[in-house]
Amino acid sequence: MIIKGMTLGLIAGLIVSLFDGFYMLVPNVYVPISYPFLLFGFNIVFWMIVGSCLGLLMRIYSRHKRDFSDKENFYWVIFFLLPFTLMYGLLGRTFIPLFTTTAIPLTPIYDYHLSFLWAGLIILWLIIFKKKVNATKLFPISFLPELTAIVIIFNFCSNVAHINSISYVIGRLFFQESEISLRDYLTSINWYLIPSYVIGSVLILVGYLVICFKIKPLHRRQNLLPLILFFAVSICLGIFYKISYSRYVNKYYSFSISDYSTVSKKVPYVILIVLDTVRADSLSVYGGQTLTKNLEKIALQSLVYENCVAPSPWTTPSHASLFTGLYPTEHGSINRIRRNVTSDNLLPTALDKKFLTLAELFANNDYWTGAVVSNYGALHKTFGMNQGFELYDAAKNIGDVLRSYPFRPLVHLFCHFTNVYPKFINPRRTADDITKEAFRALKKLLPSPFFLFINYMDAHDPYRPPRPFDGYFLDTNWAQLYKLKQSFLYAVEAIDSTAWNAFQYSQYQGAISFLDYNLGKFFRELQELNIYDSSLIVITSDHGELFGEHGFRLHGKPMYEGLVKVPLIIKFPFSQKTGREKKMISLADLYSIILSLCELELSDDFSEENANSNEVPVVAEFNNYSLGEHRILYDGQYKYMKYEQKKSPELYDLQKDPWEQVNLSENLPARTKSMDQQLNKWVSEHKPKVNVVEETGTIPREVKEELKALGYIE
Repeated sequence: MIIKGMTLGLIAGLIVSLFDGFYMLVPNVYVPISYPFLLFGFNIVFWMIVGSCLGLLMRIYSRHKRDFSDKENFYWVIFFLLPFTLMYGLLGRTFIPLFTTTAIPLTPIYDYHLSFLWAGLIILWLIIFKKKVNATKLFPISFLPELTAIVIIFNFCSNVAHINSISYVIGRLFFQESEISLRDYLTSINWYLIPSYVIGSVLILVGYLVICFKIKPLHRRQNLLPLILFFAVSICLGIFYKISYSRYVNKYYSFSISDYSTVSKKVPYVILIVLDTVRADSLSVYGGQTLTKNLEKIALQSLVYENCVAPSPWTTPSHASLFTGLYPTEHGSINRIRRNVTSDNLLPTALDKKFLTLAELFANNDYWTGAVVSNYGALHKTFGMNQGFELYDAAKNIGDVLRSYPFRPLVHLFCHFTNVYPKFINPRRTADDITKEAFRALKKLLPSPFFLFINYMDAHDPYRPPRPFDGYFLDTNWAQLYKLKQSFLYAVEAIDSTAWNAFQYSQYQGAISFLDYNLGKFFRELQELNIYDSSLIVITSDHGELFGEHGFRLHGKPMYEGLVKVPLIIKFPFSQKTGREKKMISLADLYSIILSLCELELSDDFSEENANSNEVPVVAEFNNYSLGEHRILYDGQYKYMKYEQKKSPELYDLQKDPWEQVNLSENLPARTKSMDQQLNKWVSEHKPKVNVVEETGTIPREVKEELKALGYIE
């Protein structure tokens, strides 16, 4: 009976694997090559273990049943098929709130639990009407139609709200030139889901009945069919992966560089690396506790800026400033406060095409331009961040199905609870895959001069570093059990904020260590390609992160030092300049620094005043409905924080009080007034360079969902 249970589990695992494989075909999703192997192996092993345990239970139950041999198949329906239905249906619907900002799935289950009724009807039919439950001998393969129908029911009925994704695939197949196509048309029809659900459910049940009556008994070749099924499912998963991989490569890497100049440049290779959400004081390069040996190694060959300030505490406006050299107020790609509105308040406007970005200026000077981006939401092409890039690889990761689909493969639960391949539960690509694709771009574009932008996002919430990095900063040998314990205590609100912030920071450090490890691999690849020495490599971050300082967590908050002080490491070609630079600069200054080093002209929108950071004070900006227009200004050792509403100004002496514990605004009124005047003068001199028109309705639904998961909108 244990062997029969294992065989049933094998068949169930194969069927589940086949339909789980369809998630690899979701548009614009990056599938690591290890995913289909883990998917296939996990489902087979898991359901074989379940089947053997259920077989053992049935053996214990049947020891004293004299009529057991006459009703064996009936008992297998009760002891295997019914538990399988309940386990598969419930586990597939189990939602894991990966992000502290997202407590519910982005798309709810369409039919709630009605699909259990349809699956129950199949089991009831099997018990009452199907003759094979009265057969004297079980052939496990004979349950193939029932297992298939049940798996299809749960996947279809739960995810029918995502039929627009199916429509999108159809639309792209038949209307290649249209980005809107059939998907948006069907999405605009509110009534199409109900008939789709009814028709689909009926077709599944009718199809099952047809198979029951028309297909000859499968047990006639019961020894051969499981083997055939095994190879058939294996081939299907391989085909699914190949389709996904080919579609990804054709979309992003089908370019040709034959037309690009090979004329020598003063700086032939420019690489801009943004470590999303990495605060400077977390790195050992800046005296932090997170050991980043590869960053330390390159820092010895570079100029390290000790006081670099992000122009905004979140991704989109900060990158827009990095790409244009302008402050958020000037380029306009910043959230616009809508009075009396407390939701969707952080949707930024797109970067206007009138601005010449770094990528556009390099492209105009015969550089090949490419970007490999992990943060596909805040850096989506909708916001104009792709301006000037020949390649803009901003695909989602396969982990996005865990959050976006109400019913999902069980392998993601396994990855969550064991931390085996945690990247399969991450909607954004992790450092190893971003590095891999950066390798692909490098090998294809050489020997042409290039500007390559790489965005890593491992240090962003939910902080899920893989083993062994997850335990580097935990004082325990059972890192995963400790993590599960802390997550449970947080979920039931039985943990204090200090302990939770300390735990989160330990995982943040582990993620940075994993990131540093992959940066080391990237630097070694540059050396093997013999372009490391001659390359200009800039490593920075778009903003930091708060872990309880002043009562705040994450980012997009009041701009305390942990949120705006970012690393900046510049490796000049052949390490022409090294050391430490204490001068305070804005991340926006990188625009002029990079172009000047490459002897390229600045755009007309960038003024000479902006280029001279010694004369212009360093300012950062943030808009939020609870804070209003929030700005900070630095003047020597002093930092001034001004809020439009609800908060009094703050003044800190960073030399004596680097943790910003003592607000000096009332104790030093003259200094406070002076810095307020400086800030007002700065605001009067930095006017918008474009008329901003909010068009939030043009932002795709998937981008809004990603921004919601990031905590930027409600």
